Amino acid sequence: MVTQTQIAKIAGVSRATVERVINNRGDVNDETRKRVLKIIEEMDYRPNRAGKTLAIKQRNLKIGCIIIQADNPFYEELNKGILEAADEFKAYGIDVIIETAVFTAKAQISKINELLEMGISGLLIQPTIEPGLADVLREVEARNIPIVTVNTDLLDYTSSLCYVGNDFYLCGKTAANLMQLLTGSACKTGIVTGFFNARSHADRISGFKDYIADYPGMEIVDIRENQDDEMESYYITRTMLEAHPEIDAIFLVAGGVKGACRAIRQQQEKTGRKIRTISFDDVPTTKELVRDGTILATICQQPVRQGRMALTILFDYLIDGKMPASSRMYTDIQIKLKTNIDA
Repeated sequence: MVTQTQIAKIAGVSRATVERVINNRGDVNDETRKRVLKIIEEMDYRPNRAGKTLAIKQRNLKIGCIIIQADNPFYEELNKGILEAADEFKAYGIDVIIETAVFTAKAQISKINELLEMGISGLLIQPTIEPGLADVLREVEARNIPIVTVNTDLLDYTSSLCYVGNDFYLCGKTAANLMQLLTGSACKTGIVTGFFNARSHADRISGFKDYIADYPGMEIVDIRENQDDEMESYYITRTMLEAHPEIDAIFLVAGGVKGACRAIRQQQEKTGRKIRTISFDDVPTTKELVRDGTILATICQQPVRQGRMALTILFDYLIDGKMPASSRMYTDIQIKLKTNIDA
């Protein structure tokens, strides 16, 4: 078991300095703090909490979680990770409250107010980028309630702890790179996104656009929103393909993959046109579409790991005062094809 003394020796500092970094107390210069936090992360240090259990229970800690309410199995996987972490911490008597809300600032603010009335000690949220929410989150932090954003975050707001999820701009560039390889740098692409007001979805599109700027043969023809809804996804994809017979590639940015692919298959069968498709995530319905060749590649973002990490960061902060190693904790970008979709 790693001790604070061992960490201090490796970092070349006193044990008292390590204790101050772990508990976020006292003055420690930024360079030293970063060095100690890096060693703590690399050595997977976990404080001995055995003697704290009763004291923690008496604090009656509650962590509120607000997850997007939408027709997307991805959120079930994210929720699974949160529940797995919650189960690990149940011995400490910490209550994890999971709420879903439609992806609007109004709905999320309403849920935040409900959770505040319940006396939450920390907040985990998938925030919309609509105006007003960032101000509310700052008000929450003014009450000394730490916040972790997960899977998506805001442009004009930095969480008091961190963001957990993919680097979605890089994901978008990765998708464009894949499309370039699959199409020989020549394609007319239709983009089907989940939410225009989700930074994660917007960043994927930005990354895609910036990458193809260097390839004149690659063009974006149309971009439409399905709100992660399968029926809406089918309808908007069908109408987009009918309106633009020149589209020969589809980039599915988020959910609604099954509905979009139903429209894609219908167009291919009806017209004989070849439509090369790239998606996100490896939920069961998407896996089947990769297996049958409808989707050529899907980019995965480890939703279970995101949920576990986000809740664990809040738990570590509330119990030990431990700050995350970085303000942006990125999960791996994984590319899956027919050959490795079940790996």
